[in-house]
Amino acid sequence: MYVDFDDPLGGNATPIHRKLVVPAVGGGQRVYMDPVARPFSELSAGDYLDTADLCRIFGISGRTIYRWINQAGLAPRLKAGREWLFTKSDLMNWYAANRPRPGRPPLGGR
Repeated sequence: MYVDFDDPLGGNATPIHRKLVVPAVGGGQRVYMDPVARPFSELSAGDYLDTADLCRIFGISGRTIYRWINQAGLAPRLKAGREWLFTKSDLMNWYAANRPRPGRPPLGGR
């Protein structure tokens, strides 16, 4: 399998339902999902992703997403109800700065 290390998530075909955030009655915000799923690579930079989307994209658990938020600097764009939302551009920038690189790990901590 060929992996493009310059654009690792660019060709990702994971189906994602776009999110629309609107003001809710009585204050706060409400999130609506588009019924048609689109591949991750076709979403625009400002489209929102929730934690379940990130789990499907990276193949990890929700617990790992929350650990990334608390320890690895993954910053959600907003919180609507109980759900953290991220923009695609924020996710791509964070991943470019924190993704694993090919090669040997650094020799530290021995």
